[in-house]
Amino acid sequence: MKKILLFLAVAAQATCLSAQSTDDEFLILTFEDADYKGDENFVGECNWSSLISDPQYGGELLYGPEGWGVMEIEKAYWWCDENNTWLFNRLSEGYGSWCYWSGGHAISNYGSADIEQFGGFESQLTVYNGNADMDLTTSGNGHNGSDNFAVQFGYSDNSGFGLSEESLPFLEFKDGVARVIDHMYVTNTTYALNCYLNGNSLTANIGEDDWVKIVAKGYLNGEVTGTAEFYLCDGPENIVTDWTKFDLYDLGLVEKVTFNIKGSSDNGYGFSQPAYFAYDDVAVRKDANADDNTSGVENIATDNSDATTTIYDLYGRSYSDRSNLRPGLYIINGKKQLVK
Repeated sequence: MKKILLFLAVAAQATCLSAQSTDDEFLILTFEDADYKGDENFVGECNWSSLISDPQYGGELLYGPEGWGVMEIEKAYWWCDENNTWLFNRLSEGYGSWCYWSGGHAISNYGSADIEQFGGFESQLTVYNGNADMDLTTSGNGHNGSDNFAVQFGYSDNSGFGLSEESLPFLEFKDGVARVIDHMYVTNTTYALNCYLNGNSLTANIGEDDWVKIVAKGYLNGEVTGTAEFYLCDGPENIVTDWTKFDLYDLGLVEKVTFNIKGSSDNGYGFSQPAYFAYDDVAVRKDANADDNTSGVENIATDNSDATTTIYDLYGRSYSDRSNLRPGLYIINGKKQLVK
């Protein structure tokens, strides 16, 4: 078994500008047990680690008691960062059931430096950690050496074999309050890395012109607010092998964000690379939701008056005319208002 060398972190990430912010401006979803603030979770406990599936593939948590999912949405694996960011995910529905093979975000703590031994679907929740042992480890594999993180599986490519756009894995605010997700940290799994470099029976290895990327799409009131992209690999010399920041703040104020995985590899049945990525430390801006409710936020009626209006968005950008504003929170004449 070989331990791969550190590759150059991908340079072709999303091109939007990063906001200058400090940590005290954010609520952070860390997935760490010490930061759990909610009531009982999906399995009736009050921590994150009880939501980690063992085995990684085929276990009851993610695949149901019979191994092919559950038939009722209320019985599907879910998690929520209650009393903190309020971010929530439930397994996607596909092929008539709710199951991880249909898409979703699974909590994990698995990591290894060996992409060959742990490079198959049976190790789907394992991240590559170049500082870890060659054996499978369950601590120190998250961002900044933390323990827990989440792993997404799921994609849509219109081939008939992936998900529909409506069923893509998502993050949404369980309390129904729209907020700004500023960024998260992402990295590759050992399964994905092994296929990028070595291929398998379903896909060829990554060539010079091949790429795989995450496409995040924000929603507010059912309308798309924007998209953000992050390249997990861009040719064999530009593959992400460490936790790397993925800026999402340009999506603006959102109620929900979906995540798709797209790429150039196609085996005749659609996208053929493993549709996985891991993420951790999701930062939600506090300033988009003062006091955890919508008090002081007003709907804006159409205003055709000629009165002078000073308008700023939550990133400090100024606007001269309210008639062309996208839905979201703005500071208008010194007062926070919600444009629908």
